[in-house]
Order: sequence, then C-alpha cells, then structure tokens
Amino acid sequence: MNYTALKTELTTDPLALGLVALSNEAAAAKLNEVPNTASAGRLIERDVVPSWEVFEAVVPAEWTALSAAEKQRLQTMLSMGSINLKKPNTRAAFIAMFGAATTTRANLIALQNLPASRATFLFGEKVEYWDVARARAL
Repeated sequence: MNYTALKTELTTDPLALGLVALSNEAAAAKLNEVPNTASAGRLIERDVVPSWEVFEAVVPAEWTALSAAEKQRLQTMLSMGSINLKKPNTRAAFIAMFGAATTTRANLIALQNLPASRATFLFGEKVEYWDVARARAL
C-alpha cells in the first residue's frame, strides 16, 4: 500500500467523498465502494475475461441468427475458460459474428471495462481501516 498516496487522497479528497470527516472504518468503506455505473469514471481496463461472462453477454436472439460456422466458432471460444477480448483474432471473430448495431457487440465491449472502487482504481487493492489509520498518522 502506498501510504503517502493514500494520505494525499484522504486529505485532499479530490472526488469530494467526505473522507476527511469520516472515521478510519468509514473512510476505508467509502474508498472500497464500487459505483453502480461507469459514470463515476472509475474503470479498470481488462484484457482477459472468464468465458462465462462472454456467454452472459450474448443475446439469445442474436445467437440464433448466427450461421452454423459462427456458432461453432463461438462455442469453441467459450470452451477455452477465459478469453482475451483485445487480441486481434478474437476481436475479428466477434466483429464477424455480431454486427455493429447488435446488443451482443455492445455487451462484449462493455466487458473490457470493469467498474472499480476508488481504492482499486488508485492502489490496485482494497483499503483496510488500518491502512487509513497508518496513512493519517504520517
């Protein structure tokens, strides 16, 4: 944990979360809160996602519209366990399967960005109340 950076976050409170007035426990909880939407601007870009997330992103009606070859290709991809959505072959395959106006394509694009807590966004890990106490003591 970068305690100097955490102290700066706690004292400057750039997102106006009210961190200065919160107890150590409440400040840690606030920093670990994951926003419901991406509107908070805290997204972590992912490369590899579990195949079950890709499965859940596929709209059944759009699956039905795929050709037999595309269905087989998607089934093969889903059997891999995890899928790197940023690799050129994977991207080309999904572009070929699902057109620009499809919900599935939008869902797959959304999988690349995961809403994250302020703590994860800044430090890559959860902040504990003792981290807050230690940072404030600096």
